[in-house]
Amino acid sequence: MLFPMKRLFLAASAGALLLASVTACSGPGTSRDGTLTFAAPTAATTMDPDLLPLRQMSMYDTPVYDTLTALSHDETVQPRLATAWTSGKDAAGPYLDLTLRAGLKFPDGTPFTSRTVAANIARSQNLPKSTNRASLAGVQTQTLGDYKVRLHSANGVGALPRLFAGPTGMMISDKAIADKEDLSGQAAGIGPFTLKSVQPSRVVYAKTPGYWDPKAAAVDTLVIEYLADDAKLNAVRSGAIDVTILPNDMVKPAESAGYTVEQSLGAENYTFSINSAIKPFDDPRVREAVNLALDRARICTGLLHGNCEATGQIMGAGTTAFDPNLGLNKFPYDPERAKALVAEAGATGAHVDIATVAGNKTFEQLATILQQQLEAVGLKASVVPLAPPQVVSRFTQAKDIAIAFGATGNAFDPSESIERYVLPTGLYNPGKASVPGVAQLAAAAKMETDQTKRTEDYREISGMIDSSSFLIPVLTPKTAYVIAPYVTGWQMPWAPSFPDFRGVSG
Repeated sequence: MLFPMKRLFLAASAGALLLASVTACSGPGTSRDGTLTFAAPTAATTMDPDLLPLRQMSMYDTPVYDTLTALSHDETVQPRLATAWTSGKDAAGPYLDLTLRAGLKFPDGTPFTSRTVAANIARSQNLPKSTNRASLAGVQTQTLGDYKVRLHSANGVGALPRLFAGPTGMMISDKAIADKEDLSGQAAGIGPFTLKSVQPSRVVYAKTPGYWDPKAAAVDTLVIEYLADDAKLNAVRSGAIDVTILPNDMVKPAESAGYTVEQSLGAENYTFSINSAIKPFDDPRVREAVNLALDRARICTGLLHGNCEATGQIMGAGTTAFDPNLGLNKFPYDPERAKALVAEAGATGAHVDIATVAGNKTFEQLATILQQQLEAVGLKASVVPLAPPQVVSRFTQAKDIAIAFGATGNAFDPSESIERYVLPTGLYNPGKASVPGVAQLAAAAKMETDQTKRTEDYREISGMIDSSSFLIPVLTPKTAYVIAPYVTGWQMPWAPSFPDFRGVSG
């Protein structure tokens, strides 16, 4: 046995029995009139849409910052602050025209107009440490009246409608931008809620009077708070929270206790990235060996109890860009071949550091499994648990870590995943490796404005990434939401990492 799956099974079973015994003693909680409380998997580090370190943290911003567009459950682009959009090409190159919702004002009294869009794009492009800069690189704005704006980009505008459904499309008041307000602990957007209080682990929102979509805020108060996994189920049972993301080993006890549990595969992939400039991974044979050493199907069954899909793709199995026909054909489990490749490359006994997120049990276990399976094929590996910012800085800046864990795919458009992880210029590709043909197809996908055709392009890109590349895709987890029985209006979001509280009542 290459890794201690039996111990994982026993631990999960013991936890399930304990939870079942606790929840069997009491029924579902009761509604707290006028308040909806959501327990988030991550704490808020900033409320500024341009400075979010993780796209998942946008859940704290969505109540107070309307986006230009929205993504429906099937990933079709829907109107929000932009009511319509058309694409074309003129003498300046490809463009996207946005027609804006008229007559809206920010809480500070500033009108929402085409000038707002221009100011926001300029801020995203120029604000130091902006996490939206790459998405809007090369975009130029031209106002065509108060409620129409033209966006030009020589790189193409095909990605913009989807990108505008996330932090890239969150609109900040022109005045707040001009005044250079610090938005880390306050908000300056149009949204169904306004900020009432901000603490590191708890954000409280109040319903916005006179909001343009009166059904969006179905409660007077919304609370989003960070809660550790082991406390979530009992918090729901006691009525302390109404909706949360539930660890997979708590799914069955929650269902037994009478709660609604909704599961779905999403955009998130558990993936390890390799720095191909660090020995022995400068040799493609060793990179291939790492991929062949992983028993993805068994990891999925043992670590997450089957609540996942083993994959060899960078795109999450719950997204339209995932190709269901690829399977694991390009990433088979073949430890004997892996061992032979390591020996052939003269890398037997080479030491490898694997960085993972400290304090996340699943992530640490996954890194340990990789460590054990690499050692089984002749490499010596060590797991290095780090805080999330350190994982990024050690892998992308110090470049002293050969393999780093990441949850890829939490992107509003597939182009973001390709640009961050696959292209030679990508942040998470410090070895600047390339996959033949991907850069050309990725560029074509950004020029394409038909979203169906773009999806086909990204599926083709998935098939171009094979086991000798610098990526180690492992699995797409199922995300389980537990919903108290009195909650109404809840709908699973297009991707589980991005919950939508519009119309939800607790």
